[in-house]
Amino acid sequence: MTPEEAAELAQLVAGTAYAEAALLRQWVLTGMHQFRVAEAIRAYQEGALDVSHAAVQAQLPIAVFIDELATRKVALLDQPDAFGPGLAALRDVFGAAPDGR
Repeated sequence: MTPEEAAELAQLVAGTAYAEAALLRQWVLTGMHQFRVAEAIRAYQEGALDVSHAAVQAQLPIAVFIDELATRKVALLDQPDAFGPGLAALRDVFGAAPDGR
């Protein structure tokens, strides 16, 4: 950290009831989560992963990952099996044909 960043950190910590170590840990964990999600979205956009596998990489449920895509205005790619085996199971339960009818 630069001296200016260290001073800003000290100022942030002084205004809270939390220990510096606890705040730093929380910030690192939050940053790691954001990085995992960003990398999973990047891989999805590049076509390296489908929605299901990208959600696994991001360590999120598929629905939450899709919400992240929507929040970041990332289009869902048009892939018939993008949702993995869950979509096939829904088709079986509800009797929909693979073409959506």
